[in-house]
Amino acid sequence: MVKLLSIGINGAVDEIREKLVQGCGSLVEEGFSIAFEEMKRGGYTFLSCNVSEGELSFRNYERIKNLLKDDASRILANWIVEHEELNIVNKIIEQNYHYFNPDERQSVRKNTLATLHSANSCDNLGFSAAARHKLILNRIMEYLDNHHELVMEGFVNFRLKDYHQKLSLTVDRVVDDFMMELEYKEFIRVLRYFVDVQEPRVEEAHVIISGNGNFKILDQNSNAISNQYLDNLVLKSQSTADINEISQEDLLISALITIAPHSIIIHSSSHARDQDILETVKNVFDGRVILCKGCEMCKVESLTKR
Repeated sequence: MVKLLSIGINGAVDEIREKLVQGCGSLVEEGFSIAFEEMKRGGYTFLSCNVSEGELSFRNYERIKNLLKDDASRILANWIVEHEELNIVNKIIEQNYHYFNPDERQSVRKNTLATLHSANSCDNLGFSAAARHKLILNRIMEYLDNHHELVMEGFVNFRLKDYHQKLSLTVDRVVDDFMMELEYKEFIRVLRYFVDVQEPRVEEAHVIISGNGNFKILDQNSNAISNQYLDNLVLKSQSTADINEISQEDLLISALITIAPHSIIIHSSSHARDQDILETVKNVFDGRVILCKGCEMCKVESLTKR
């Protein structure tokens, strides 16, 4: 028997062997006698693919070798993306973010895997599953052009540096988003504290959000609610900085905290457009917010935009 290819692995021997045997099915169908052997060496199990020497001519040898290389490269690339990728991500998180507590590391791990398996997220990073598979596939095929033996662990660790770097970049971006989420939650927690310690100054406040993001705050009788905070902020901004530098969301939250209404009814012509500000108001004033589904105030606001 002539050895065509040998793969060294330290786990999942049966699974990889089964996939390699299936991958060689086309050669077997053509009448070639393909045999796999296992050998222990240096802590690894080597799966060797052999072909009967009597069936080989130079032309057959090159053809069989190339077909086997293509099949094995595809199988191993699939295996790395589907199985080894998780191990690599875990190592990156443990090494680079060891100071996170276990729950935080688990959240980063979960979000990273979700990002890697999300077509939109990974396409934006230029690192989709298809792109990762292609990168690994090409690297394995290049290696097998000049070698008949491949040790999976060594190949993954030392021949796929750019793959590791892109995974590390993905983890870093997930961590950035995770930290922003933690900061947002802390921001909401502090604002909730201010809301909880204040006595409601009005029973009911109606927030009308216009198409350009501006807002009005009215009482239950459709009268504007006087807000000293906003008046002072406008005066201060005129002497220091442009008020446009302060977001409408910040202005609205600050105004509502100052007014401290017992209940808040929000009138918005587009909940999808105003989703961010609506979510923030609901989070800060938990249990106090009602989203209006259409009323006279909404109609008046709609008419004023025509």
